[in-house]
Amino acid sequence: MLCACSGVKEARQTVATADSLRVNHRVAYDDSLALADAYPALGNWRLIYPDDYARACYYYGRLLRSHGNQVDAMRAFIAGTHAPYVQRLIPLPWFHDYHILARIHSNMGTMCHLAGEFELSYQMYDLSAELFGKVGDTTLYYYQRNAMALELAEQKLHDETLTLLSQIEAECTDINVITKTWETKAILYRNLAQYDSAIYAAGQLYSNGYSAASGYVTMAQSYEHLGQLDSALFYAQRVLAMPNASDKERYNMLYFFVYHDSSAGEEEKMRRYEERADIDNKNIDPIQEQLVLSTELIRQDRHAKNNYLPLIIITCIILLIIASLVVWKRLHLRASVIREMECELSAKQQVLLQEQTSYRKALLKDLESTCERLRNRSILSTRKGMDDYASAKRLVNSRFNMLVDKLEATHVLSEREILFCVLVLLDVSHLKISQILTYSPNSIKKTKDIIAKKLGVTSLSLRNHLIDKVFQ
Repeated sequence: MLCACSGVKEARQTVATADSLRVNHRVAYDDSLALADAYPALGNWRLIYPDDYARACYYYGRLLRSHGNQVDAMRAFIAGTHAPYVQRLIPLPWFHDYHILARIHSNMGTMCHLAGEFELSYQMYDLSAELFGKVGDTTLYYYQRNAMALELAEQKLHDETLTLLSQIEAECTDINVITKTWETKAILYRNLAQYDSAIYAAGQLYSNGYSAASGYVTMAQSYEHLGQLDSALFYAQRVLAMPNASDKERYNMLYFFVYHDSSAGEEEKMRRYEERADIDNKNIDPIQEQLVLSTELIRQDRHAKNNYLPLIIITCIILLIIASLVVWKRLHLRASVIREMECELSAKQQVLLQEQTSYRKALLKDLESTCERLRNRSILSTRKGMDDYASAKRLVNSRFNMLVDKLEATHVLSEREILFCVLVLLDVSHLKISQILTYSPNSIKKTKDIIAKKLGVTSLSLRNHLIDKVFQ
């Protein structure tokens, strides 16, 4: 027996105990008070313990079903489907017990089937199969697929049912699942008035050692339509002898003994009639009415979820617009800042360029003054002075920012070519250069072109190139 609980810890222990009983002993939750307490206790904490809350909904719903309260059982199952969601919209990332969620949908499918809502039952079994597939339970996955085929058979959708059953038989290797497909085929053929095929399919079911009241019911009803009442009564008797036969199945089979059993006396027929009436008055109608009401709860819940969809879409659009506006605003602000920085940088560059221009003019003025003075110095203005390369180099390096060292670093000019460059920098005339360096007047221009080519400039821009090297 499970102990009654009042707090969350006790509620979780109750649900864990029920889970252990189901898994290890195939016995479930016989203490209704404990589960009745666990259900609301965990409901207050369903966002923190969604797995435990879903289990509590499942076990409490099963318990309510066993006590005949179909409507409240369906409410519990529906609540369990909301466990992994915040306000039914956002899945909780820490919910992972899809196995229990699959069982909840399977129970909902069974209740819809009993209410005669076969299309809705198909949808519930479809969800259950999807969830069992997600957790990798292939056996229960194919059981749910077979249940889907059964709902199609109840709707007399012959081709769709056989297609689905063929897929199951081609993919599944579990013999119990394959055997169950014969039960579905038997019901399909019975609903299509193909009674010989229905009897054959039900016979295949029992030849594989599977015993189910639904198969015997199908055979009894099929033999009745074929006019073989003795066989119909034989299988009806088998249904009544089965302890796991439902009240509805027993109710339908008692019909044969009331109206077709010619060997029974009036007293026996009356007893069977009263037994049938007792089932009708006490169980079938009230339970059927509750099942119909419970299926309406599913429709209302699915309708409510569908009503949220436009709201979700509108909300997402609004959030997307807001996010776009925020991004646009940030980009606009960033662009404004960049433009301001670019303007500020441009202004600073203009100022710097002006300062550089002024500074260069001052340097050029000073350089021209230096060149004018050095043109008249004996060491650079006479042939004898230029023959002393070391002295000329020291003088030029000291006055022109190590110009000779910079020219020597290129390793392309000779000493005389370097001295030629110095005289060009000093703006000495071609005639004077020919006298100092003992070049013929006609070869000065040619020599200047050769040196300019080595330095990668033209002869006209050679002096400016040398000035730039001074300022480097």
